[in-house]
Amino acid sequence: MYIQEISIEIKKKVDKELIVDEFEALMAYYRSNGQIQGKIQSQYFSDNKITCLPFTIEIDALSNKYNNYYVNIQSEKVESLCNSKLCFKNVGKYYESYNGGCKCKKRDFFILMTNYISINSPIICGNCNKSVPLYKIPVIYDYGYMPILSWETNYISCDCLQMNCEVGERWGLNQMQDINSQLTKQGIVICDKIKEVTSIPTYYYLHNYKKYKRDQFKRTCPSCNNKWDLKKQLHNFYDFKCDKCRLISTISTNS
Repeated sequence: MYIQEISIEIKKKVDKELIVDEFEALMAYYRSNGQIQGKIQSQYFSDNKITCLPFTIEIDALSNKYNNYYVNIQSEKVESLCNSKLCFKNVGKYYESYNGGCKCKKRDFFILMTNYISINSPIICGNCNKSVPLYKIPVIYDYGYMPILSWETNYISCDCLQMNCEVGERWGLNQMQDINSQLTKQGIVICDKIKEVTSIPTYYYLHNYKKYKRDQFKRTCPSCNNKWDLKKQLHNFYDFKCDKCRLISTISTNS
């Protein structure tokens, strides 16, 4: 991840609480357009300057060329309230070797997946297994990608429940690994929509933490009952893939 700095100096008398609210709204629009990652950013005041430090997948994610209607309108509103221009600066990388997300010129398929600690894009390139920024695909709804982010938030919530164990563990786990759960159905609808707008097949990652031995879980795809175990592990991670149902999964770590 790249760490960016978005800031603006307040050059006229204005309610600072109003500036905070409108600046937070701008960050929300950047997120809904897939330009910044995660729901919470470090935001602070220093004298008459407000600054935010969001994560981005690509170094140029905040470029105007990726802005949608809402980002542009809110940017103009914030600049008008402050009587100054927004400033953008890349301040570093999350780790030294990071060099961005997917750079494939051709993508054979996508994978829709996330987890409770991820702030990456939930769209993964099937060729390189790296994140694809949401703004690199056509919009899904109302200039942005909120249906995808809604599913992502729901999935992370379920994963947090099963990781924390004390409350709703079994329910959260079932939502993640049951082919007929509300979460899975929501995700599959989104996969279909991504395929519709990109013409690229999009696979849904079905979590697996069942108490099955390896040979037992190899039997069939949970949707069509056809054989789906891979002869060779994909990206040293995926063990199952059904091209008919566009499902992908792994050997249970509880096997």
